[in-house]
Amino acid sequence: MEGSARGVRCLKRAQAAEIALAELRRAGGYERGLAARLARTHGGGASTWERAVADARTTYAAELGADSEAQRPE
Repeated sequence: MEGSARGVRCLKRAQAAEIALAELRRAGGYERGLAARLARTHGGGASTWERAVADARTTYAAELGADSEAQRPE
């Protein structure tokens, strides 16, 4: 049972990170209080959403870095 519970937690964390990433893209970047707002809107613990937002911010920053690299003149 422990393995399946861990799998569910990982899936929920991945889903939360995708939701947070979508919010970052929509807003054009990080906004203070995003994790708290997502916790109120979607339910779940604040710490779960804080981790999800942190993961999403890393992904978002990497996307922005890839975009700026692609747009650099040679």
